[in-house]
Amino acid sequence: MRTNSADFNTPQASVEANLPSEVYVEMTSPGILNRRDMTALFIVILFFITNVANAAAGGAAGLGLWIIGGICFFFPCSIATAQLAVVYPSEGSVYVWTHKVFGGVMSFFVGFCAWVPGPLLIMATADLVVTYLQGLNSHWLVAPWQQGIVMLVIVVFSYIFSLRRQRMIQHVINMVCVMSLLAASLVFLAGVVWLLSHHPSATDFSQLANWNPLTEANIPLFGVITLGYLGVNLPLNMGGELAGSDRQVKRHIITGHLFWGTLIVLVAYILATFGVLVVQGQSAGFILFALATTVTMALGPIAGGIVIVCIMTTCVFATAVYNFIFARFLLVGAIDQRIPSRMGRLNASRVPSRALFVQTLLTCLLIVVFFILLPLGNFLGQSANLAVEVYYVGVGAATVLWAFATLFLFLNLLGLLFRKQSQLHAHRLFPTPVLLLSSLVGLAIGILAIVDTIVNSYDPPLIPNNTWWYLVVILTIIFMSIGLFGGMVASSEASWEGLKSTQASSAQEPFLSR
Repeated sequence: MRTNSADFNTPQASVEANLPSEVYVEMTSPGILNRRDMTALFIVILFFITNVANAAAGGAAGLGLWIIGGICFFFPCSIATAQLAVVYPSEGSVYVWTHKVFGGVMSFFVGFCAWVPGPLLIMATADLVVTYLQGLNSHWLVAPWQQGIVMLVIVVFSYIFSLRRQRMIQHVINMVCVMSLLAASLVFLAGVVWLLSHHPSATDFSQLANWNPLTEANIPLFGVITLGYLGVNLPLNMGGELAGSDRQVKRHIITGHLFWGTLIVLVAYILATFGVLVVQGQSAGFILFALATTVTMALGPIAGGIVIVCIMTTCVFATAVYNFIFARFLLVGAIDQRIPSRMGRLNASRVPSRALFVQTLLTCLLIVVFFILLPLGNFLGQSANLAVEVYYVGVGAATVLWAFATLFLFLNLLGLLFRKQSQLHAHRLFPTPVLLLSSLVGLAIGILAIVDTIVNSYDPPLIPNNTWWYLVVILTIIFMSIGLFGGMVASSEASWEGLKSTQASSAQEPFLSR
């Protein structure tokens, strides 16, 4: 029988036993996500076309970094995710996989590190919409509080949209995916038309030295571009909602969406970056609106307008995607009694409404702090750039945490290889050497990308590297401490709820047996 709230006050599962969330989600949530749906989710989550502007700053080396990051990090992430998901096809992705390999304590900590970036990502995608509105007219949304209001509207919309039935939501996301790829195609086409019109390329691709990613100027881009591939496992946060109850069907959906999603995202990044480099070159680096101007210069204002609409629409609905995807971490945590069970309540559309509300509220509070309260402090004598500084440091620390959680894709796979070979053997996708090499290479590149993020400031003129690194490290440690302490408090409350439920059930047993 399905209920609107989670009835899962059972003892926490052992490592070998099924977690309550593995059973409960499949019982209560409709299994409607097919391979096409999962591929669309993957593309909307992984392909942020605005990342192209960052890669353009490296010139031809930007293309090389997409390829290097793809081969050495993106592909290993996809291989590890596919293998883990096929062995353990359930809701919660890296949280569940870590529980199966390393146990409950580590899984809660990794799940927390994977969830922390969620509110900041939701805020960041809303901020991208504001940036594009400002690109349309420099006189719009000048004051930070105005930007904050628009972002609040977008985030609240993402919450309301995420409360709908998942099938309806997915129809919209599938269309948004097409719009995202249309924007990338137009940017690439702009580069091709520019060359066919006998315009010189703004980037010299013929000089081998221009492809060198290891120059002093390009090394900071390594972390930015490589970590642009974070989130491979996120669509499988909804692994318990895949279509079909047969394990082979789920295996087909998991492997199919990862193969096509990985291929499409990598090719889209490379082609869109090529288009920008041909038309505008490195001068477009870090200018988000450069994608639209590239298309306008080569194909005209109508095509440029289409790109603007596609990018803004994608950002608005990506905000919603991040909202309901990251809310699944809270859902499974509540079901498994890692956090209070009320966070796992479902509404009539079978989505975790309470988790969505809490996550949305937290995101709105962050927006109020960054875009209203801190800028207001400028009038009280604080640094004029305080809000931007705090925002960048917060995003940097969250990125480090997200990357840290992603490393457990490889650590979990190594655990399967050396500790749970029987489970791996029954559902093996790749030969052992491929799994081992992917784990070691992905782990090494992930660590290097984390170090690169820590030592290289997102805005060196505003926050020098020698200040940036310790601010990010300190904030990361604070986040981790909150996770450990908050986990103990929340777990204690959840255990108390379970104890009260057990006592109530025991008290009723004599009456029920009569």
